[in-house]
Amino acid sequence: MQYTAFGRRAGLRVSEYALGTANFGTGWGAGAEPDEARRIFDRFAEAGGTLLDSADGYRFGESEELTGKLISAEWSARPIVSCCP
Repeated sequence: MQYTAFGRRAGLRVSEYALGTANFGTGWGAGAEPDEARRIFDRFAEAGGTLLDSADGYRFGESEELTGKLISAEWSARPIVSCCP
């Protein structure tokens, strides 16, 4: 995995690829069930991914709730970037 600086002054380095979580959950119909979302999330983390794209509007909030459950203690040392309205 390649990494890049996040922002000009933050001093954070994040993966050049982000994991989009809009498909985590079934709130809008077809989407990743919790077990499938866990497999996707774990594969991304094992590859060295550190940047997540999550929003409370994805799947009527189900995606962000599921993403929060997937983030474990090991992620406490990784930057988490979130967009808030």
